[in-house]
Amino acid sequence: MYLYINTTERDSFELALIGESKLIKKKIVKSNRQHSEKLLKSIQALLKSGTSSLADIKGVAAVKGPGSFVSLRIGISTANALAYALQVPIVGVSQEKGIDEIAQLFKRLTSFTKIITPEYGREPDMVMKKRD
Repeated sequence: MYLYINTTERDSFELALIGESKLIKKKIVKSNRQHSEKLLKSIQALLKSGTSSLADIKGVAAVKGPGSFVSLRIGISTANALAYALQVPIVGVSQEKGIDEIAQLFKRLTSFTKIITPEYGREPDMVMKKRD
């Protein structure tokens, strides 16, 4: 089973559990700028609802972007940490890549990267606070 993480949006994120040939379970979580508080809890709840555990995960796929600067960083760092801790491969995918294609993607790849990095699509729009 593979874990799919998409945190490209600021107000929600998408998780899915994908089997060898089909989608097992999918969840969209409303999370208005609270990804860091809700992402791991939501992954745990998704696994529990599918009567699965972290040990069942064979790979992690995360959407690399483009998307919200902070949201992508949270999702990508969580995906990298899970893949490292579970010692499973990780792949970065585009948002256009269908969830149903993830299992096939893992089967076709002959080598895996150790980490993935976000692709923001533009410069981050962060503003420094003015000093008083």
